Amino acid sequence: MFKRFLFVSALALITGCSKQKGFVPVYDVPVEFQRFVRAFIDEAAKRGHTYIINNLIIKYDPALPYYFCGKSNTYDPEAPVQKVISINPNIKCWNNDQELETLIFHEMGHCILGRLHDSTRLPNGNPKTLMIANNLSLYSPCVYPIDGEPCDQSFKRSYYIDELFDAGTPVPEWAK
Repeated sequence: MFKRFLFVSALALITGCSKQKGFVPVYDVPVEFQRFVRAFIDEAAKRGHTYIINNLIIKYDPALPYYFCGKSNTYDPEAPVQKVISINPNIKCWNNDQELETLIFHEMGHCILGRLHDSTRLPNGNPKTLMIANNLSLYSPCVYPIDGEPCDQSFKRSYYIDELFDAGTPVPEWAK
């Protein structure tokens, strides 16, 4: 019985430590996405947060289903796993840099900040957070104005970035 206990204990110790000990993070971000990772770090710093991102791979993944623009492999920023953001190369979900930034920031919100999807709405009906699923036009400039309605949403960017790094950010005036 004692030998069995020692064997099970030794096995648990070996397998429990090997994941942590053997993990070597990789940073591999294509040039076209590096400026958004840098912007994420800069925006965090403006809000008093320091991130050194040395565990991140961003890659195109043709195996992603058509309804995903991007996907993070983890929602746990402390997990000893390689953080991977996969971008769907089969569809172009963004029309401009602001929408691509929203996609990258949203996915980094998952794997770097540990944020989950949130479908909460502001009083005016706009999404409360950049962590809403399937909406990249939260603060994008006007692409195609319809019926004279104002469509330039870029003035909302500072609120959405504030909220990304602090979920307790107060409701902005434009959303009341």
